[in-house]
Order: sequence, then structure tokens, then C-alpha cells
Amino acid sequence: MKYFYILLLISVVSVGQTTKERLRIISSYRQVDIIKLNDTIALMDKQQKDKIADYLKNHPIKNSEIKSLQRFYYDLPVFFTTYNAGSSQTIKTNTMYPSGSLGLNVTGDGMTAAVWDGSKVRETHIELIGRVTPSDDATGFSSHATHVTGTILASGVSSIRKGIAYGAMAKTYDWSSDISEMSTYGAQGFLVSNHSYGYNTANLPIATFGSYDGSSVQIDQLSNTYPYYQIVIAAGNDRNNTNLEQVSAKGGYDLVTGFSTSKNGISVAAVDQVINYINSSSVSMSSFSNYGPTDDGRIKPDISAKGVDVSSCGSLTNNQYAVLSGTSMAAPAITGMILMLQKHYNNLNTSLFMRASTVRGLICHSASEAGLNPGPDYEFGWGLANAEAAANIITNKNISTVLEENTLTNNQIFTKQITLDSAQKLSATICWTDPTGASNGTAEDNRTPRLKNNLDLKILKNGQVYFPWKLNVEDVAAPATNDSDNNVDNIEKVEIENAQPGVYTIQVSHKATLTGGSQVFSLIANGSTGINLNTSNYDFDKNVFIYPNPTTNTLNYSINDAISIDSIRINDVSGKAINNFKADLNHNDIDVSNLSSGIYFVTFVSEQSSVTKKFVKQ
Repeated sequence: MKYFYILLLISVVSVGQTTKERLRIISSYRQVDIIKLNDTIALMDKQQKDKIADYLKNHPIKNSEIKSLQRFYYDLPVFFTTYNAGSSQTIKTNTMYPSGSLGLNVTGDGMTAAVWDGSKVRETHIELIGRVTPSDDATGFSSHATHVTGTILASGVSSIRKGIAYGAMAKTYDWSSDISEMSTYGAQGFLVSNHSYGYNTANLPIATFGSYDGSSVQIDQLSNTYPYYQIVIAAGNDRNNTNLEQVSAKGGYDLVTGFSTSKNGISVAAVDQVINYINSSSVSMSSFSNYGPTDDGRIKPDISAKGVDVSSCGSLTNNQYAVLSGTSMAAPAITGMILMLQKHYNNLNTSLFMRASTVRGLICHSASEAGLNPGPDYEFGWGLANAEAAANIITNKNISTVLEENTLTNNQIFTKQITLDSAQKLSATICWTDPTGASNGTAEDNRTPRLKNNLDLKILKNGQVYFPWKLNVEDVAAPATNDSDNNVDNIEKVEIENAQPGVYTIQVSHKATLTGGSQVFSLIANGSTGINLNTSNYDFDKNVFIYPNPTTNTLNYSINDAISIDSIRINDVSGKAINNFKADLNHNDIDVSNLSSGIYFVTFVSEQSSVTKKFVKQ
């Protein structure tokens, strides 16, 4: 019998997320999807428990944090086992603190993260007391779990071990029944969880590396059911294991597995501490952090953070500290950063939080360059996380930056015009929570794209087309290129290094038919630091309102700021065009009495842009 194992991967003061705010998020979720997901999880759990029980009859094993049989994949038993001042400075969350250079007064106060790990967090540690809620029946304190949680939110009794979001709270779990517990957590309207564990690669079938497998599918199922919930995953620590073919024959590439190969999770690489970032050479990769790509060539890992010699809480006593290294230590830095960014967004946008696709896209968009060549790579992902740059984009939203969520329907081309008043670097990114794809099964290096909804980002100016970055799965060490569409990633970024003054059009379109008839996507755009980016129509979406919704016979609309609407069209949920007509300046109502009951999309088109709204016909 072959075995493979799961390893832990080590080598402004205001009210936080309120119950009312979480209920607002919960109300946006489709209950039918939650019921379907939980039924699927329940069936999977029963099947897994039955297989485990049968296996243990003939293979008596005492489960522990070191070796715990948790599930089967492809009839192989899968075991789980255990495998900050510097962190904050490296990804610049310290600039958001009350004493930070941005003057934002953000600590993560009132925000909540979840931590799934090998065993129990020492919630009585002096850095964690009163802010950690054990949420299952985990027993036996875990140094790893305590260290991870401390990296996210240690209060700073020891100032050099202060967590990234040192005012936040945590709900903690062991890894038993992680998927079903994650579904319950996501359904409560929470925003982020940390998973610093993954496959032990020592006995993995070769086809598992880079594969979009059952674990990847589960993460994407959760992400689609709970689109505000971002799952953060350690990328793994196998690159210094010369016994692996991926290390000896592939130079350390093609190492990501399991959760890390999902489309909608954030996979985190580990780098050395960076105190003073100057350029890409300031960032040094650790000796152990796993490189991508996925089998279909997607950019994994997504982002990098400090994971070498991280000092945080230990579990031996209530005041013990430990120094650990691993992507396990890098992932919680990103989890804490998400809490900080969501808190900052909520401070400026009352009762609102970003979708997971927005915060994920924002982190990748704002990353500092790392690696030998411009653009992303399969080593550092999109670069070194930079909370300062991300926070500035939030602060300047609708002033000098674009940060918005839109819906693209079948056959629609979304456009947004922006104006640069001086030469500067121009960057635009789209990110979307892509629908769950089919597992690779046991196929080795299956290059079929896992992407379900293939959106395309371009920037246009005077006949010139600027394409997004992409990588080459057949030449993994080659520099990123930007000469054609990216057909595998659900994060796309276009950069124009020396964009001259003038009007630019950001365009988002799609290939084939969109699964579900539409796709919500997040758009982030900005110019170089300190240079104004004038967005000529940023307020279009925010100033178009439809009512009542649901409606029976008439759909009214209200458009502020004297925006001139040229035409209006209605599509059904499959994208089929139902109606398309010129706007009537003398009326602000649409007769929908002849429509069958169901979900529809109405699109208002101006000379410069368009905005789509969903409505329900009763």
C-alpha cells in the first residue's frame, strides 16, 4: 500500500466586523448553494469516515498531531502531521498602525480570523489571552498552531513579537473535519482563515504535484459559495529535499500540491526578512519554499511574505516564545494583512467589506517586484506583499485609484476610461472567484486549463493594445511575457511602464460562454506613487440605482450626476439578449411585465462606459 502524508509547513480605533455587518454579507449568499455544498460535504465526510474506520480495523494507529489519518484520496490514506516585528516590516503592515507613516490607526481591532492547524492553540498565552476562542474539541497544545496564531494577532506584550493584526480575534480549530467547519465559518459572514498545512510529499504519486485535485476543488467550492471568504494557504517547504524528482530533475519547480493549487485560495511563499525595500534584489527567496506552477500553468504561489526565522508565541508555557521558519510562518502574515486591509476599507466604507476577489486582487496588484525579471514568476508569485501600497489604493478609491466590483454578462464588453495628466507607470488588475473546475484525477501534468470563465483584460490607447502578464508552463524559468491574452489565470494584470498623458480604456471581455451567465470581477487600477490618476467615470456604477427589486411590472432607474445614458439592454441569466433599446430622456422606467419570472441583468450604456445591475422579476 502506498501512503502520502499531510504536513504542517514550517522549514483609527473603531468597532470591527459587527453582527449586523456579517448578516449583510450572509444575506448576499445563495442559501440553495450553501445547502448543496453542505450536503456534498456531509456525504464526503461519511464516505471518508467509513473508509478510515475500515482501514483502522487492519492498521491500528494511535492518532496524534504527528500522525493523524484524516481522509483518503484516490484510495490512498492521507495523514496529517505537524511539519512579529520583522514580518510586519517586511510586508509594511506597520505603516498602517497608529504610529505608522500612513496615519491610519488600524490594528485589526474587532476583526476575526480562523486558524485551522494540527492541534490546540494555547489560548492562555500572555500574547493571546482573551482574544482566542477554541472552536472545536482539540486537545493538546501545539507549538505550531500557537506560533501561527501569534503571527496573526499577538498583542505585543513583547513588542518584537507583535502580530500583524494585533487588535484582532481568532477562532481556532484542529484539522479534523476542516472542510465542514470552514463551511460553517464562511456561512457566518467571516472574511479570512489560515491553513499552514499541506501534503507530505515523500510518498506522493508524481501526478499529484501541480494537480488540481480533490483538495483544490474543495477550496474552490467554499470560495464560490462564500464569495467574501478568503482562504490563505502555505505553499509548502520541499524545495531543499533533493530526494524529490521535482527538486533534482525540475530545479524545484512543479512542487505545489493540494489546497495550494486551488484557483481562489491565496498560496503564500516564504522569503527572508526585508527591512528596507529598494528594488527586486531586496527580496531573497528562502531555501525551502515551494515553486509552482500548477499543471495548467497558473501562477502559484500567489504572493510572498517573511517566513524565515519568525519569532512568535510558543506553547510550552504562557510566556514562551519560539523562532520557526517555513511557509507556515509566511501564510499568517498574509492572513493578518487581509484583516488590516478589510478593517481599513470598512473604516472608509461604512458597513461594507471587500469581496475575497477584491482583497486577493488588491494584494497581488500592489505587490513589490521580486525575482530576476519584471512581472510575476513561479517562485515569488506576484512579488512581495506590500500593505502600504494596498492601503493607499483603498484610501484613494474613486479619487486617484480604481477599486470596484462589477458584473460581466455573456457577450458583454466592459469598458472604463481613465485619464492620465502626466507620464507615469499605469497598472490595472482584474481578479474573479472562478467557478469550481473538474479535478485532474490521476493524470500527470494535465495542461488543460482549469479556468471555467475566461475573462480577458486589456488596456487600449490610440489603437495600441496592452496585454496582461502570463507565464509559460513549458519553460518555467522563462520571464513573464505580455504579448497576448492570458488564458489560464483568474488574476490578470496589465502594466504600462511609461504611460504618456492621455485617455486610456480599460477593457474586460470574455471567451466562450460564461458559466452561470455572468461573472462578478474586481477591478483595481492606479498610477505611480504620488502621481494623480484621474478617473473620468469612476462614479458611474455608484450613481445608477434600480428599484423596486424584486419587481412585478415596472423597473425604475435613477441616474445621478447628469450621466448621459445612450442605450439600455436586458439579458437573462444565460446571457441571452431579451431587449435592447435607446434610452428615453423623458422616462426612467422599463416595462418588464412581459418577462417570465426569474433573474435578469439590465445594462446601462454611456459613451464612455457601462454598468450592469441584477434584478429579479416576480
